[in-house]
This record gives sequence, C-alpha cells and structure tokens, in this order.
Amino acid sequence: MRIGVQFKPEDWPVLREQVVTAERLGYSRIYLVDGQLLWRDIYVYMAQVLAATERIPVASAVTNPFTRHFTVTASAHATLAELHPGRVVLGLGRGDNAVRTLGLEPVSTSSLTDVVGWLRGLMAGRAIGYNGQQIRIVWEPKQPVPIMMAATGPRNLRLAGRLADIVIIQVGANPDACGWAIDHIRSGAQAAGRSMDDIEVVVHCAIHISDNVEEARRETRWIAELVGLHAASVARMSKDHGMPEPLMRLANLELGHYDYASHLDDRVERAPYPDEVIDDVAMIGRAEQIAERIRALERVGVTEVAPAYLNGSSQVSLIGEQLIPLFR
Repeated sequence: MRIGVQFKPEDWPVLREQVVTAERLGYSRIYLVDGQLLWRDIYVYMAQVLAATERIPVASAVTNPFTRHFTVTASAHATLAELHPGRVVLGLGRGDNAVRTLGLEPVSTSSLTDVVGWLRGLMAGRAIGYNGQQIRIVWEPKQPVPIMMAATGPRNLRLAGRLADIVIIQVGANPDACGWAIDHIRSGAQAAGRSMDDIEVVVHCAIHISDNVEEARRETRWIAELVGLHAASVARMSKDHGMPEPLMRLANLELGHYDYASHLDDRVERAPYPDEVIDDVAMIGRAEQIAERIRALERVGVTEVAPAYLNGSSQVSLIGEQLIPLFR
C-alpha cells in the first residue's frame, strides 16, 4: 500500500516547502488538481514541483479534453517527461470544476476512448489519424507517460479498466464502495483482455490525524460534499448504477445547488452532512486507526490512497511521520 498526496496549484512558497517535505517523508506521488479559473495553471505548477524535487512522481489529477485540447495535453506531459524521466503521470477525466465553472457539462464517456488512444500515440512519438489527416509531435517524445483516468460511475470505471494504467476513484473510503468500483474496473479490464495486476487503483480521499474528532470532521467535511456531488450525478444519469449503500446515503442527501465557483475553498461554510456520513467517507482519528481503515481498502484491491487537498496543512508532516511508516 502506498500513500500519495494531493495539492491545489496555489501559494507557491508554501507548496514548495510541502512537496519537498512530502518527498523526504516517503509519499509515493504528488497530485495537482486542474482548474483554470480557480487555481494557478497546473502545467506551470507541475514544472515547478518537478524542479523543486528529485525523485517523486508528479501527476495531473485530473485534466480534461474540453478545456485542454488533447494535443496540448500530450505535448505538455511529454515535455515534462523529457525533462524529468519517469516522474510524470497524465491524469484525465470527463471534466469537473474546469468545465462546470464555464456553465458547461463534462464530455461524454464515449469520447474519452478516442482521446486516450490519441494521447498514447502522440506521447509515444507515433502519428495518429485526426480530422482526416495524420498528425504527430515532430520532436518524437521517447519517455513513457502513464495515463491515469478518474472515475466514479460504472461506465467510466469500466472504461478506465479497459484503457488506463492507473484509475483514481472518487467514491469515499468505505470498503464496500471501493470494492464496488473495483469490480467495475475489473470488468472493463477483463473485457479488454487485461489483468488487474497491470492497473493501479488510487482512492481520492480525506485523511486527518487527530484525537479531536470534531476538528477532524470539520476539516474533512468537504470530501462528503465532493463524493456526494458525484454520486448524485451518477444516480441521475444511470438508472442501473447499482451503487452500494455508502454511496447512496450521499447521493440521496438533498443539499441544494453546488457552487462550483467556490469548489474546494476551505473558507466557505460547508453543507451540514451528518457525522456518520463524514466518518464513513473520511479517514480520521489516530494513525493506527486510519491504518486499519487503509488495510481494509487494500483487501478489496486498492493500491494507493491519496489524501487531498493539503496545502499549508500540518497533516502533510503528521501523515508522513506517523502513518506512512506503518506501511513500510
């Protein structure tokens, strides 16, 4: 089991100190969220983080094929990989805050199939067919770039199982929910003749080490809001979703319109999610208690947990000093 860490691209002096700390303490990977209207540019910050560290891989988590044309995405990641071999991961999804802040809907699941193939071809230095012509990156990238896909609903999970090297799931931290998601990933992998041994499964989550339960719930309330938002969308769009009870508890909470303009803004008052819901989707308490929660996820097939979004948080050091050593 590995433990990564997710940040928003903002406040560079603070972030620089924390990514250096994350590398020193043995985090497996750094993830940066993409939102062109809410935070600083992800590719500028990926370049800065890679330059400030020496070994730790850095991932976009995640970009999308609507606000970032796939040729630009391929070129950016291939360029970073050329400068920092073996340390760059391309994360792709349908589009969340980056698209919804424009008043638009995410791209269709079916369109991602072509996009992933095009990205792989371009970053491998191959020519691809597009709009009736052959296109390629003329400087011929040679460094491999793994592709990570984000997913919550059944169709996206199965597609990620077919196509991705890494799947990052946003279903909370309940083993039943994660097991349900991994079953769909496995189904997609098997349909494509792939093995789950070749696919990493990362849980996008919230972790807060503290003996103060009230404080921990307050600091992790955002993950219930975020998972609930995606679960409710899946419930609306897919009548045969089959989501387990932990996800349906979130999907069924009627908490009104979500304000994407304040997406992940910790200064905004969060919706009053019940304590038991917070405790289900977030991992809080002492390091040993959280380690047991993580081991339960490992038993259903999770290979990494990636707590977010820890800009300026003492949790970066606490997790690195108290939790990560329990998995060495």
